[in-house]
Amino acid sequence: MLLRALLPILAFVLGACLLQVPSTLPPLWPALLLAGIALACAAWCPRWRTALLVIACAAAGWGWADLRAQARLADRLDERQEGRTITVQGHVAGLPQPTLHGIRFLFVPDDASLPRRIQASWYGPAAKPRTGERWQLALKLKQVHGAVNPGGFDLERWMLQEGIGATANVQAGQRLPGHAWRATIDRGRVVIANHIRAELAARPYAPVIVALVVGEQAGIPPEQWQRFTTTGISHLISISGLHITMVAGLVAWAAGWGWRRLPRLAARIAAQRAALVAGMIAALCYSTLAGFAVPTQRTLLMLTLAGLCLLSARLWPLSLIWTLALGLVVLVDPFAVLSPGFWLSFLTVGALLWLSANRNGRQHWLRVWAGTQWAATLASFPLLLFLFQQLPLVSPLANAVAIPLVSLAVTPLALVGTLDPSGLLLVGAERLFALTDWLLAQLAALPHASISLPAPPLWTLLPAACGVLLLLLPAGLPGRWLAPIFLLPMLVPQGEALPAGHYRATILDVGQGLAVLVQTRNRILLYDTGPPGAAQRYLLPSLRAMGVARLDVLVVSHDDNDHTGGADALLATLPVTRWSSRLPTQHPARMRPAPHAPCMAGQRWRWDGVTFEFIWPHPDYAGRDDNAMSCVLRIDNGRHALLLPGDIGRSEELQLVEADLADTDIVVAPHHGSRSSSSEALIAATEPAWVAYSAGYLNRFHHPNRIIVERYAAHGAQALRTDHDGALVFEVGDTIDAWGWRTRTPRYWRWQATTQSQ
Repeated sequence: MLLRALLPILAFVLGACLLQVPSTLPPLWPALLLAGIALACAAWCPRWRTALLVIACAAAGWGWADLRAQARLADRLDERQEGRTITVQGHVAGLPQPTLHGIRFLFVPDDASLPRRIQASWYGPAAKPRTGERWQLALKLKQVHGAVNPGGFDLERWMLQEGIGATANVQAGQRLPGHAWRATIDRGRVVIANHIRAELAARPYAPVIVALVVGEQAGIPPEQWQRFTTTGISHLISISGLHITMVAGLVAWAAGWGWRRLPRLAARIAAQRAALVAGMIAALCYSTLAGFAVPTQRTLLMLTLAGLCLLSARLWPLSLIWTLALGLVVLVDPFAVLSPGFWLSFLTVGALLWLSANRNGRQHWLRVWAGTQWAATLASFPLLLFLFQQLPLVSPLANAVAIPLVSLAVTPLALVGTLDPSGLLLVGAERLFALTDWLLAQLAALPHASISLPAPPLWTLLPAACGVLLLLLPAGLPGRWLAPIFLLPMLVPQGEALPAGHYRATILDVGQGLAVLVQTRNRILLYDTGPPGAAQRYLLPSLRAMGVARLDVLVVSHDDNDHTGGADALLATLPVTRWSSRLPTQHPARMRPAPHAPCMAGQRWRWDGVTFEFIWPHPDYAGRDDNAMSCVLRIDNGRHALLLPGDIGRSEELQLVEADLADTDIVVAPHHGSRSSSSEALIAATEPAWVAYSAGYLNRFHHPNRIIVERYAAHGAQALRTDHDGALVFEVGDTIDAWGWRTRTPRYWRWQATTQSQ
């Protein structure tokens, strides 16, 4: 009977998951027709009722997710409005976040013809918008668009989940009188966040306390985030499901303890029921502090459902409560299945329930706690490897220390501290987290605290899940020894090594900047590191996904932010055997211990049958600027060559041509396709079959310039662009195989280039 109740719910969730696989959204009517036919047959065929209900629920899950996805995509900006500057009134939602050059915030326009939520960026505003304020803004609109690389964060998917239908740059703005009543909760969150910052002043972990109380993480420094990631406790540095559950549990315990000491109240309502209601109210209040962010909505739904089941005074199987919560969350938000946090939280709870169901008799609390950490680590292992290509090996120990300290001490202290006029409780919470982070730093310093592995294929998740379930069975049960066999496919490298004499060049999608990874059979080179922040956002996740654990050579072409922005962070994180650049000695990256030498024409080496040669700058050349001194690298396997020219201009190009620059099959357009480069002489000398443009989407420099694009096309060069095609991959052997990552991995929520955007 229990299985008959569970299967239709799981089928509904499976249907919503399967809808995320197609590259385009299918029509709705086939799913509705199938669900209707299956339900009709179930009414007439009792013998096959369960199977038919499963089919009907799977079709319903598919159709429901399809309907909601079509509504979200319909709310996105029409391409005909892109690039226009419109004046619109509306209000600021959420908590604005400071950026490197300005401020970013959610804007809710009054105009119903625009998307309901727009992510706006304002560079250097004279007056910073605040939560709930009404503004009249001149917005230059853009469609939803993000970088697409192997591995890394999918911005377009996240915007689909958050219901953001457009982005915009603010050209001008005027504050309007009044506030939006819909932002009342967010305004309260801002007041609390400002109070915490004022009380803690410049203390190093003040941003963490703000994150734990109101869910705002923007102020946490990158080095702290790196430590949290290495030790596997990032899930604690927010208003996570764990914190909401812990706070609800603490409030329920305190309410039950106090209720039992009030005989009149206890006689009317049982203390257990009062405690449940108090816990549910606490979960609601804490979720409100988080601004009802999507992860907190899921947790609130789960806890509310579990509380109602317990209040019904019926004996509900835990597996049914878990499955009902899973189905309810997907019913309310079918986009939840796209969230890593959704699967990590549900599968971890599921593993704990599975472990508890297999325990025999009473056990010592220490053994129970160790078993809980073991189960949580095992349950998250396949997903962490699949989604992030990282395994924090110290995670069980780090979480065993951090969970009780952060969830049971720091967070309650911080929450109560918001009501303490003396500020002592907030200071105590901040100091206690400082102790926690000190312990984490000791763990992060251990050898192999975290390891990176290549991203495994999707199909390996199913056998890995079977392996986890087997490992969590009691010792001695038959079949448990098969668990490592089921887990093994995730750990076995899937890709084939490149043959000798072949190389692969991947031009990563880093926005307005450049980063090119070149791989031979046994060696790896990275040319340039993109703009500031590129290492954390693009480079490191992509390198992990491709199984790159170290670099043999790093080349930083010249001292411009869009080429050097990620250099320091990359050198601090990834082992680099040696590197070359034209950076000044005072540059932060030059302080790193990796061996460094300036690049110079004539330097040459050979890897696995592939020749690498610097052909610029010459030792006696005195460039007029940094661009002119770019390190120009030519890579050749004897059949096909690749030219990486940095940002050199026409003058430098002419000197290369006069020095007998050879034909080159693939040219990365100098200076992102700027009109100051890619001279007729360079193109005529190289006669490229392919030209690659690395540029940001609708960037303010208008790269690549239309004249340059037409110039390469006139010479017969096929063009690929990171802003249109995502990361660009060139497999070079006897022939050249080229593609863009956006077209190789299509998803229905991803932007696609149209005739208008060409």
